[in-house]
This record gives sequence, structure tokens and C-alpha cells, in this order.
Amino acid sequence: MQYSYEIMPRPAELGGGWRLRLLEDDEEVGSGVFPVALADPHQAMAWWNAMAEAERGYWLGVAGSARPADAYNAFLLAEAHANAEGEAYAWLDSRGA
Repeated sequence: MQYSYEIMPRPAELGGGWRLRLLEDDEEVGSGVFPVALADPHQAMAWWNAMAEAERGYWLGVAGSARPADAYNAFLLAEAHANAEGEAYAWLDSRGA
């Protein structure tokens, strides 16, 4: 048996984030949804203020914007993707893949 996974973007109208498909011999045997939480402005500013200038520049570059709120949303999207990938790796490990 071959085990794999796909992580695909979800439409914004469905909450954005990512959809994980767990595949066994190219057939879906499980899935998960990893939405991006709505950014809390206070949490976003605390996140921004806690970073060094280089980190701020990195996340602004990822966001393609000069707005800290957009950088925070890019961070949340990356975090959701990392969570989906972590779930996929745990599933693969449980199958000895």
C-alpha cells in the first residue's frame, strides 16, 4: 500500500486555511480542515510587538504587504498549514510509511 497526503487551500468563503486529504493507494481515506482563525487585533499587535525587525520584514514579505495585520494573517495561514502537515506526518507514521 502507498500512503500519501495532499494539502489544498480552502476558499475564503469557507473560512480559508487548508484542507488535508489522507490517501491510501490514491484514494481518500480521511481528511481534515485547518481554517485560519479570525485575527484578534490585540493578539495581532502583541505578536507584532514581540518580534525583531528582521522577523517583521520576513512576515511582511510573505504577506506581500506593508500592513502588520496582513503579516499576522500570513503567519496564521502558515501556522494552519504547519498543523495540517503535522497531522499528515502523524498519520503517515502510524502506518509505517
